[in-house]
Amino acid sequence: MTEGEAQVDELATTGELITASNHHPFLRFDLATTFEPPALQLAGSEVVAWLQIWADGRRGMVVLGDDDGVAGLAATDTFTAWVRAKAPSHVSAPTTAYEPVATALGLRGAHAWDRMWTTTPPPELPAEADITWFEGDPTELTAFIKAHNPHPFALPGQHEDMRWAALRDGDGRLLACGVTEPGNTAVPLIGGIVVDTTLRGRGLGAAMTAYLTRDGIDRTGASTLGVFADNDHARTLYERLGYATSLRARTGFPIAR
Repeated sequence: MTEGEAQVDELATTGELITASNHHPFLRFDLATTFEPPALQLAGSEVVAWLQIWADGRRGMVVLGDDDGVAGLAATDTFTAWVRAKAPSHVSAPTTAYEPVATALGLRGAHAWDRMWTTTPPPELPAEADITWFEGDPTELTAFIKAHNPHPFALPGQHEDMRWAALRDGDGRLLACGVTEPGNTAVPLIGGIVVDTTLRGRGLGAAMTAYLTRDGIDRTGASTLGVFADNDHARTLYERLGYATSLRARTGFPIAR
């Protein structure tokens, strides 16, 4: 630690990390068992940083806390040395506190996203009654997704333990689908909601999200999902279903040295 810079403490366990953050909901629902100690805490604050291996296999680092505190942590030699030693593939920080972190670490290519969570079952929607777990040829599901979403978030077979749900009409034609899978913790992460382009605006996506949310809460007590920061329509829908935002973040990528 350089003389005069803020004190930074090390945290050895997930319990210490969650407590230091004052039980931040992002840590409650997204702190993985692949957490690599030590984490860091700006002394006397709820500002923390840690590294974990995410569900997609990448080594990702997250910084949480208030804007001034995050800037204070990012300004320390302890923080920058710790990040370089950990060598993450990406670094995420709250949107409003991202720039000091990006400047300190030389991050590039930032994109913005929100993580949302709920522990409350959503109101039941009429179309939910016709949704079932997908059984059949995965190529049928893949073809439907690609036909109605040119840039799919999820496809069958990408990860283990994906649970796909489907909505069909009376003739068996796919109308909508969605997936739930283990996120960074045992709490499910919802994604891949796709609706036939000719049927959008009829509440089918909301029904699929509600169905998957209810399943996640029944199994684990909570459900999470991600949304791109500029997708206000989706965020409003998720809020109507009971979701709250745990983190609005930007993620950047270290420049190779």
